[in-house]
Amino acid sequence: MLSQEIETFYLIPAIRKSLVEYMIKKKIEKKKIAENLNLTKSAISQYVSKKRVKNFVLSEDIIQECCDNILKGRNYISEIQKLIYDLKKSKTICQIYKNNNLVPDDCKVCENASVFR
Repeated sequence: MLSQEIETFYLIPAIRKSLVEYMIKKKIEKKKIAENLNLTKSAISQYVSKKRVKNFVLSEDIIQECCDNILKGRNYISEIQKLIYDLKKSKTICQIYKNNNLVPDDCKVCENASVFR
């Protein structure tokens, strides 16, 4: 599987799920979460009930700054893109993929780390 496919099918949904869980933990109303992340209430319920993204693991500390920026009114797509960029730059993405038993066929993060500096 290519890195863009893993991002599309696993990483971005896992980020969205983690954002939903973090916002719920911060006592943000589901309606407000839906507005901030451009999600339906049913999608939020599926993330919460673990019907979506069951096995992908992301730690809360990875999500926290992204979530706070979204709640301050920043664009959620830009914040998710920035988060993914930062994960690649710091090589944290490598550990996330390893923890989730996913290694992209075209992964060049470690050998191209200078590109992200």
